[in-house]
Amino acid sequence: MSPLLGAILLYVAALIGFLLGTAAFVRFAVNRLIGRKHRLLEEILDTGKLPQAWTDGAARPADAEKRVRRLAAYVRKTRLVDGEETRALLLARLEQAGTSGKE
Repeated sequence: MSPLLGAILLYVAALIGFLLGTAAFVRFAVNRLIGRKHRLLEEILDTGKLPQAWTDGAARPADAEKRVRRLAAYVRKTRLVDGEETRALLLARLEQAGTSGKE
């Protein structure tokens, strides 16, 4: 095999590795940034309560309130909510869960 062909094959292999690594990182980042919020919203919508991790004894109540406010701000600004009715429902459930979490 000539050195030029070896260099080309090495370049192509490195390029494919870089592309696969980038795709895996983007998938991880999207899941971490967006997927987690939507799973939390789904849990709150299904149960009507704040997640157990937010309300256990280790976390302060102020932290749970702060998380609810952040999640509500995300719901207000994101385009990933189906429509305005869904957005209003999510905000109402967040407010309801936040007030029930204070008790």
